[in-house]
Amino acid sequence: MRDKEKKQTILDFLKYMETKKVHLTKYDNWEDNSIWSKEMPQPSHRTMIKVKFEVERLNDTDKEIVIDSWLMNK
Repeated sequence: MRDKEKKQTILDFLKYMETKKVHLTKYDNWEDNSIWSKEMPQPSHRTMIKVKFEVERLNDTDKEIVIDSWLMNK
């Protein structure tokens, strides 16, 4: 199978997965999360949770670039 055919097969598969509500995404910033509390906090104490989460759904151009790069480097 040629790289062009492989690329199209991968893109077709990703389109199929999107119909199943599964998307190729990029996620960042996990290291910025934190939680602070005691195991048994006193009623007057607060529990602090800092959540920073970013999910970026790749567009068609991004997918093609990643696939091309992978096919060239294998």
